[in-house]
Amino acid sequence: MRTTARSTVLAALSWWGTGVLLGASALLLREPSTAVYRAVAHAGLDWPELLADVLILGLTAWFGAGMWQALRSDPTRAATGLAAGAGVLVAYGSSETVKLLLAHDRPCRSVLPDPQCPGVGNWSFPSNHATIAFAVATAVVLLVARWWAWTGFLLALVAGSSRVVDGVHFPHDVLAGAALGVGTTVACALVLTRWALPLAERLGRAPHPSSPG
Repeated sequence: MRTTARSTVLAALSWWGTGVLLGASALLLREPSTAVYRAVAHAGLDWPELLADVLILGLTAWFGAGMWQALRSDPTRAATGLAAGAGVLVAYGSSETVKLLLAHDRPCRSVLPDPQCPGVGNWSFPSNHATIAFAVATAVVLLVARWWAWTGFLLALVAGSSRVVDGVHFPHDVLAGAALGVGTTVACALVLTRWALPLAERLGRAPHPSSPG
């Protein structure tokens, strides 16, 4: 049991460390990332406003539906979902912390000034939208455990890319957010699933609105 727990922690640290390392490595791409940002800006792409928010809401709804089903039928899978959901929150908190520590300016202030750019103090690296989108997509994959759940990453990719098209993020901001979101969510799922199982079992036994009595 102790060996298994140690192996789980090591695997979690490996996932988290890889996510952090890949996220930090994205900073090495700042020069080509800026060139890509300029090319996208000059291409005149016009994607729907709030596309990233809509896609993240869609991914969250997908995750919520999967959790509802799992709580009613499979406590072990529900525990994985709860742990992965906690990972999404940790990923977001980590992203916010890195933003405040590094304080990198957004491209709509430093490269192609735009009066509609978020104000100073609303930093660029990493992209919170990308972090959340890829974290939730990872949670969906871990919870649903079906091949088609991987399409969630396509939605996350579009959500992150839309932030570049909107002019508020460099591509390397999105890459860093994606790495941080995936690595942190998997790490939390590995470590916390065992502890989340009793909660999942209690929630599964609770009366549901559709249940008689």
